[in-house]
Amino acid sequence: MGGMRYNQGMELLAPAGNLEKLKTAVRFGADAVYCGVGSYSLRAPETSFTLEDLAEGLKFAHDLNRRVYLALNIFAFDEDLDEMKAIAVRALELGVDAFIVSDPGVLAMLHAMDPRAKVHLSTQANTTNSESVKFWHDQGVTRIVLARELSLDQVKRIKQNNPATELEIFIHGAMCISYSGRCLLSQLLTDRSANRGLCTQPCRWEYKIREVKRSEELSIHEDNRGTYILNSRDLCLIKHIPELAASGVNSLKIEGRMKTAYYVAAVTRIYRKALDNFYHSQKTYLFNPDWLAELEKVSHRPYTSGFYLPEKGDKTEFTQDSAYIRGYDFVGTVDELSAEVKQIRVSARNYFTVGDLLEILDPAGDEPIPVRIDKIIDRKSSSELKEAHNGYTVELELETPLNKPVSAGSIIRRKCSN
Repeated sequence: MGGMRYNQGMELLAPAGNLEKLKTAVRFGADAVYCGVGSYSLRAPETSFTLEDLAEGLKFAHDLNRRVYLALNIFAFDEDLDEMKAIAVRALELGVDAFIVSDPGVLAMLHAMDPRAKVHLSTQANTTNSESVKFWHDQGVTRIVLARELSLDQVKRIKQNNPATELEIFIHGAMCISYSGRCLLSQLLTDRSANRGLCTQPCRWEYKIREVKRSEELSIHEDNRGTYILNSRDLCLIKHIPELAASGVNSLKIEGRMKTAYYVAAVTRIYRKALDNFYHSQKTYLFNPDWLAELEKVSHRPYTSGFYLPEKGDKTEFTQDSAYIRGYDFVGTVDELSAEVKQIRVSARNYFTVGDLLEILDPAGDEPIPVRIDKIIDRKSSSELKEAHNGYTVELELETPLNKPVSAGSIIRRKCSN
């Protein structure tokens, strides 16, 4: 994607649930990524980096002039602090660009270790006003991830009152029903705490209510699907890049460390396109409906602009159906730059078969590339296969040659049959 001007204007910040997703986010246009090490970053263990992964990820990102932020944003207990400190010491040695924290004690611990360490305040701290931003800035915080409950007008006012403090907001992805993500439902119902990165999302379940002096139970619903009053839609601000720029925010954050590499690639790619388009010519900038159409192709709940634009009359914060909308399946990644245009080496992530029509998202390309599989050849045995499954490493022979080789790290998807 040679025409890009990274690190200009608003930063595009993408989720990195593992090393592969970090590399995917960087390849597809993120200016920065955020990740976690150990169990201290408010995400489940499967999205956790090892320190070795962090070292490799930092080198990969820094070689391309991108940044890596390490989340240490649980509300910590005393028994967490020694290991958090050990992780932070090593992360500083490796050159992490900033820490994301929510706990004042963790902030103090980091600054005692290195007063120059950059610290970003997590959205978990639910910062909603200018005085709070001033307070945290005085404590040495360089960036505030604002509470999700603000309008863009309120964000703009906060920035005008705090021009020296960087502000970051979420622009895309799943939203939590509770105030700035502080929730006890999962802890109470499943003994897995949302504030420790283990949320089981009980807000997505169906509930009935009963007044204590009456025996009948009531479902709160308008139709036969039951109620999902706690069930939030997914955030999507792709239509509102000019309004985001006018608010003065410094960083635009995509949610999704639990999501697939395909989600990371597809969403990062589209926001990168929109931002590059906007900064290339703000006077003539127009929203392209194709961008939203592409975002509809990743697994998502119905989209909303959340609290940001009340004047638009978006009353769709909640959805009555907890089902995801999915247009495409993620079926594999391209392992290395193909030596020729008729054959590509692929790590399979999902079932696909000879004859399937697939699409390749190449970080070095502009549009999805349609390909049809002529043969599937197993890498180890060199035998022909009729189909591939998750974990297979195969060579795909294509019916029609590509115009040029595809890049390593390209994402392969297939349209869902439903």
